[in-house]
Amino acid sequence: MTQRWLLLATGILLIAGGVFASDELRKTEADPGDQQAALMLAKLASCQKITNGLVTKNFKEIHSGANTLNQICIATDWASHDDAVYAHHRLELRKQAMKLAKMAEEKNLDGASYAYMHSLNTCINCHEYCRDVLSIVDDSEVKLKVVPIPSN
Repeated sequence: MTQRWLLLATGILLIAGGVFASDELRKTEADPGDQQAALMLAKLASCQKITNGLVTKNFKEIHSGANTLNQICIATDWASHDDAVYAHHRLELRKQAMKLAKMAEEKNLDGASYAYMHSLNTCINCHEYCRDVLSIVDDSEVKLKVVPIPSN
């Protein structure tokens, strides 16, 4: 009788553990509707690659990270917002990514470092603008695009 209860308790614990683990796994998977978060993570990954390339003087890695960042700038929905300041930040980030790739091709570490610092400054300024003026909203009607914050 004790053995049955032990087996039953073990079975219940295994099932509960499986349910808990599957819930945690679902939480860590990227939500396909959360395009903005996925975009930011992709940008961060490319920036990390650039940073690693700069500190190790690996021009191939700098070039790869810069090209990835440039492709993100070209290929994503975030470019669809028509705010002029936001568009300027978008364009500036793309210019800096292309400059980074060029500096990596020329094996110019100082130039690549300067371009990277400028791209980081662009990111910071854009995020400041989005925080203070624009709002990233999760609304199915606007499909996660950036929209102006109401002034009232």
